[in-house]
Amino acid sequence: MFAGGVMIFDDVRQIAMSFPAVEEHVVFGGPTFKVGKRFLASIAKIAPDTLVLKVPDQLEREYFLATKPDIYYMQPHYASFDCLLIRMTPAEAQEVRDLFEQAWRHYAPRRVVAAYDAANPAQKLS
Repeated sequence: MFAGGVMIFDDVRQIAMSFPAVEEHVVFGGPTFKVGKRFLASIAKIAPDTLVLKVPDQLEREYFLATKPDIYYMQPHYASFDCLLIRMTPAEAQEVRDLFEQAWRHYAPRRVVAAYDAANPAQKLS
């Protein structure tokens, strides 16, 4: 999945597009992933190696900000949104995938999530 062991946006694209009903759009000139009309992730305008990822669980967001500040951070512009800023270079693909899946499960239509779970019982998050 990684290009030379470093996470790049193509890796994020591969993660995002592995989930049903996720579509890639261009928003404000950059790639953005949505499920329906709901935002999931995009490249941050503040840095091309930073991913903005929706994290609906506030406690989880605070956990990552506190425990892994070299990877996860926040800027004032994004503070009011339910998201994390992720430095892709040091990020672990599985962790990003898990966070993306949580956001997808939160915002995707229930029938889409149910169909995904039925087809992929071993991949269901607990």
